[in-house]
Amino acid sequence: MAGKETKFLKDWAVRYIKNKDIITKKITSLKENESDFTVVKETEHKYFIIPFLKDIKEVTEFKKYEHGKTLICFHTNDNFNFLIENWNDFVGLGRHFVIYFVNPFSKLDRVLNICPYTHQLISDEESLKLGLKTMSETVEFTTEEEIKKIVSS
Repeated sequence: MAGKETKFLKDWAVRYIKNKDIITKKITSLKENESDFTVVKETEHKYFIIPFLKDIKEVTEFKKYEHGKTLICFHTNDNFNFLIENWNDFVGLGRHFVIYFVNPFSKLDRVLNICPYTHQLISDEESLKLGLKTMSETVEFTTEEEIKKIVSS
């Protein structure tokens, strides 16, 4: 059973994706499960909700999905450091993989999109980490404790 944080983040993400489609109206179907949802436009796109990244095996399971796939997690330092530490595993998920780092309560942007495969192609090894850290500053970081407090209230 998915926790409160997963449900909160999934509900937020579904609204976000629907709002992004409000003008183009390309979504033909949206199917929600407990900790993921699938959107069909021209192709199928699967969104996986993992609020707090702890185990790379959870993430590498996404490789079996050929079409678009997005991981949605909260924008915490721990989650961002998890990305950096496991960078090659994320790159290995292919060109149709995106990560959304989300802080719904940020006073700046609320979503940071990172496409590991593409970023790996366009960045040299020396500047990659610095570039990712610079991008991360466009969304305020939150903490697991802050999220749990807000979701529980």
